[in-house]
Amino acid sequence: MCPPDTDSENVFLREKNGNLYYVVRNGKGNGRKESWYRIKDSEKDLIDRILEGKKQILDEIVEFPCMNPECRNKIKMTKEQLEEFFISYKKKYDMVVFPCCSKECRDRLLEIHGGELVCRNNKNQ
Repeated sequence: MCPPDTDSENVFLREKNGNLYYVVRNGKGNGRKESWYRIKDSEKDLIDRILEGKKQILDEIVEFPCMNPECRNKIKMTKEQLEEFFISYKKKYDMVVFPCCSKECRDRLLEIHGGELVCRNNKNQ
């Protein structure tokens, strides 16, 4: 059975009992349901090649500008690292992290915007 068309954020590949599955999540909150579609053995090689291509693309180096508006430096990082800054930190720690090329640029950026570096794990707060 072919999985339905769906939003890419709700689609996952999972392995269970030695079989590969295409998992589609539908709904929100307590009404969330998952539909599991077994991937045929004949399709596994194709999926492996697709995933390898995706990994190569994510490993490509990109240049990103330092977030200090007074700085013109570029920061080199992989697309995967860039995604970590903007997506993973927000999901994991509920905070947005802006990459800067140096400690001085980070401090200047915070100074410009009236912020300060806050450690949420500090027990004295």
